[in-house]
Amino acid sequence: MAWHRPLPFLLPTLVFLLAFTYLPFLIAAWQGVPALGSLAQRENANALRVTLLYTLLTVPLSVALGLLAALAVEGTSRLRLLVRTLVFHPVILPTVAFAAVFLYLLNPLGPLQGVLRLLGLQNPLGDPLGAFLAVVLIGVLKDAGLYMLYYLAGLQALPKELLEAARVDGAGRVATFLRVTLPLLSPTTFFVAIMATLGALRNVDHIFVLTKGGPVGATDHLLYRVYVLGFEYFHFPQAGALTLVLLTALTTLALLAMPRLEKGVHYDG
Repeated sequence: MAWHRPLPFLLPTLVFLLAFTYLPFLIAAWQGVPALGSLAQRENANALRVTLLYTLLTVPLSVALGLLAALAVEGTSRLRLLVRTLVFHPVILPTVAFAAVFLYLLNPLGPLQGVLRLLGLQNPLGDPLGAFLAVVLIGVLKDAGLYMLYYLAGLQALPKELLEAARVDGAGRVATFLRVTLPLLSPTTFFVAIMATLGALRNVDHIFVLTKGGPVGATDHLLYRVYVLGFEYFHFPQAGALTLVLLTALTTLALLAMPRLEKGVHYDG
């Protein structure tokens, strides 16, 4: 079949991709490159720092919570099925709705007022550290249930003979997990870590609901900063510059990190 024959069928998709993906990207790049010097501004530099710290916290915590949840609910009993449903429940909720629940709980007039007062956190969303930890907590809990499912699939695909051999050799549960289960789950862990990193860089709905980047820029995520610059201040050059930074980070993750990490996550011998 000639290479040009499928083109008429692909043309509608190509037109939409060009009009709504590639052309806006080229325009953003054209406007953003001259404004890259604006990244040194205090607000933009703070957004980069907050995004980096947010990613470094949410990725390992959500991956670890997903793995622990999978280990805790592995099996077929009815109770474990119920626990699976409860852990997975935040995944099926819209992020806005999930964040609204925490907005109600963490409100100084909410049901947790007494507990928050005992902890010295009468208004955690009004404190820079408390607000940052709140958005990190929501980011971790929102996707941990999804990562639990990935790990459950990985656990069920493990070769049972290796686990049985470890038990026959006298290895305890902890030793079996550290020396057999965890290494064999490295492909799953790699995939989940990539998914968690992408999620940390692009999911900011809870920041819109809870903090709107505040207080004093403590939760000013890079993507939220792009929205503010582009659609509230209409400063498209700076928004384009920050978009280039975000796309560069994602491209670097795809082109450099993934091939190099994949070399160490498969056990063939």
